[in-house]
Amino acid sequence: MFHTILLSGDRPGDALAQMSPGKRKAFLPLNGRPMICYVLDVLLSARGVGPITIVANRVADFETSADIAALLAARGARGRVSFAEGAESPAGSVLKIAESLGPDIATLVTTADNPLLSVATLEQFCDGVKNDPELDAGVGLAREADIRAAFPDSKRTFIRLGGAGFSGCNLFALMPGVGPKAARAWREVEGRRKKPWQLILHFGAFTLLRAVLGLLDLSKAFKAASKTLGLRAKPIVLDDAVAAMDVDRPEHIAIAEQVLASRGEGARASS
Repeated sequence: MFHTILLSGDRPGDALAQMSPGKRKAFLPLNGRPMICYVLDVLLSARGVGPITIVANRVADFETSADIAALLAARGARGRVSFAEGAESPAGSVLKIAESLGPDIATLVTTADNPLLSVATLEQFCDGVKNDPELDAGVGLAREADIRAAFPDSKRTFIRLGGAGFSGCNLFALMPGVGPKAARAWREVEGRRKKPWQLILHFGAFTLLRAVLGLLDLSKAFKAASKTLGLRAKPIVLDDAVAAMDVDRPEHIAIAEQVLASRGEGARASS
């Protein structure tokens, strides 16, 4: 059973936060419903997900949210969800919560701007993590080919390895015994997340050289990262291209609302 850390904080000057109620990005309405509620609903529905901690700066806004309270009441889930003040960055917030939970807890990490995550995809990720006894930390990825086929006009950051491209899905798992250690490692590299070459270079000049020469595929990249981090990090490649479509810029709103409407989700979609 995973304890989920649901990252819901805001970056200074975030355009979506400025458009949202209370200037909180997580409360951005999509088809008439705050996007954090889509994510929270999936977490409450998925097999293998236990307690959930919503983490944010100024977390009191979430503790007093009528939309969150109504969802928890409707699902009979008030006892499953807690709230915690975040740290200076997403990785810092994960480290803070992981240390408070202790080393023996399996932790799932996702974000409030991941409203297109589905129960099936989340369960595929969790099963992939639990079924690999050699895994310490799992990272959810989607294939560039799948994303471009489904969303040809969307701009995304891809890391290309071995002739294939991949994009993150804002899904991470930290297994018992490695949570704080993995969070510290994440804090070291999070500033390079949107800069693939800097990210690869962090794991050594030889790793970068292999990437330049096209000799570094996904498996070899994670082996190099694992050696540097001192833990066994592995990718979980997901079948659903939508899993990589977070809502990070204003132009993502229309895409998200279209996908949600096709699923019949949201107040407007069901009216």
